[in-house]
Amino acid sequence: MVEGPGCTLNGEKIRSRIQKGQKLKEIRGSLTKSTVRHVFSCLCGCLYTGVDTLGKELFMYFGVRALRVHFGMNGSMRINPAERKDRAASIPVLEIHLTNDIVCFFDSTVEMRLTEDCEQRVQAMVSLDMCSPKFSISQSEEAVKRQCSRMLCDVLLDQAIMPGVGNIIKNEALFDSGFHPAVKVQQLTDEQIHHLVKMTRDFTLLFYKCRKSASPLYKHYKVYKRSQCGQCFHVITVCRLGDNGRMTYFCERCQKGDPSKVDISKLPVRNSLTNWANNERTNDNVAKKEEEDWACQLCTLINQPTAKNCDACLTPRPEGDTEASPFTTDLIKYPCTAFKKPQEELKVNWRSAFGTSTLVFSDLSKKPKPVNSPLSPASSHLNSLAAERGLYKYSVCQGTTSPNYASGGWQKQNCFFTSVSTSRIGATSHSSSISSSPSAPCCESHRRPAVLRVVHKEGENKGRQFYACSLPRETKCNFFEWADLHFPFCHHSKRCVMRTVLKLGPNNGRNFYTCSHQRGKQCDFFQWAENGPGVSILPGC
Repeated sequence: MVEGPGCTLNGEKIRSRIQKGQKLKEIRGSLTKSTVRHVFSCLCGCLYTGVDTLGKELFMYFGVRALRVHFGMNGSMRINPAERKDRAASIPVLEIHLTNDIVCFFDSTVEMRLTEDCEQRVQAMVSLDMCSPKFSISQSEEAVKRQCSRMLCDVLLDQAIMPGVGNIIKNEALFDSGFHPAVKVQQLTDEQIHHLVKMTRDFTLLFYKCRKSASPLYKHYKVYKRSQCGQCFHVITVCRLGDNGRMTYFCERCQKGDPSKVDISKLPVRNSLTNWANNERTNDNVAKKEEEDWACQLCTLINQPTAKNCDACLTPRPEGDTEASPFTTDLIKYPCTAFKKPQEELKVNWRSAFGTSTLVFSDLSKKPKPVNSPLSPASSHLNSLAAERGLYKYSVCQGTTSPNYASGGWQKQNCFFTSVSTSRIGATSHSSSISSSPSAPCCESHRRPAVLRVVHKEGENKGRQFYACSLPRETKCNFFEWADLHFPFCHHSKRCVMRTVLKLGPNNGRNFYTCSHQRGKQCDFFQWAENGPGVSILPGC
């Protein structure tokens, strides 16, 4: 699901890259081939006047008319896609040709609206939008209190109350709040409602920051799609709960069904991202801008945080915040210390008695040797495992090293590169199977335990489990084996599928065999499946 932060980022991309005043020359896409083609053709010749986002909705304005876009589960947007040849085969739902730019929407729902109605809707609800800088926590609290008889899992997903909240934010916010998803609003005190709204806003901003900087969000999950609680390591309960039966993940040990037993002051917290966004520096876990290393604008030397002038050229430290995001003015120390991908090449300045030099850390590693290499099976297995876990990443340093490095920034980066090449070697010595069960078959080429995957492609095999090589895509072999060969046959003489009980009760989490046909065409075959080694529980399959 493309939740509020993803939609907000799409709006920012359009706002920054598409200039206003361009004329809409042509509209293409799969929607124009249907009976509603005349609805979109009336936009031809109109001028693009702006874009707004509200929760999971995006509005593009063309004079008196507007396009309302909802990205659904897997929707996406691309600007000038001709620059990306790998996407040439994708068919957009709507392709908007402007004077100088092209905007394409994929796997999305697009509707025609009046600009005036869209602007009034955005203006009326912007204070409730979890992703908006104009978000008002007091108005959000009042909106939640009016839903006194509804469960929290339904209130958080109601886009009329909390625009932008999706299933990921819902599950993680309820965990941070310490409440069971089935708790009703009327059971909460005013202080607990304030805490719930605050935790929802906090995780939404964390979601936004990770998506904007391409940092992995899953590392911050405590319950969502996890088998164990990220706090107490208790087994996660998976069920369908609420009016719409949405997938819900929660920890029965950390999340209480009785709100009176929840002490907000003793709950484990992440960072106070609400204060972080509002420039309130009251949390010790938030690092101020002056507490990080800074680079001289003249000679590019990296200086220590306490230095007021450059150590090399004595240039004063620049003043002001260069962060472009409207949400961020500080840096988070925990749980994210760097919201960015590892660089393939890292340059660090180094100061010595003869002047300033630059250390260049480059990725000059080669891919693992092929299977037919003369190495022994044990060594080839270790190399392939090390390649999978990133052992060969950042292993070469070009330049001259000396203890007279310029600042602490060099020390931190040097420690990072060292840890990559030392700690992970120790990990490979006692972990021979990664994301694979002990009884999983081994691939024929590498003799390594295979991983269990699921068929997502539409067809008669959708939902079936199979084993494949566990190495990365560029090095894996063509090993393939169905994982359901031991499954029984249903009354249609077809192989059964294994599903999981998602209803709350004594059988929650148990696996069972059932007919593989679609609902309405299934036979009455049913058999419990014991979860032995090698059988994984796939909620929602």
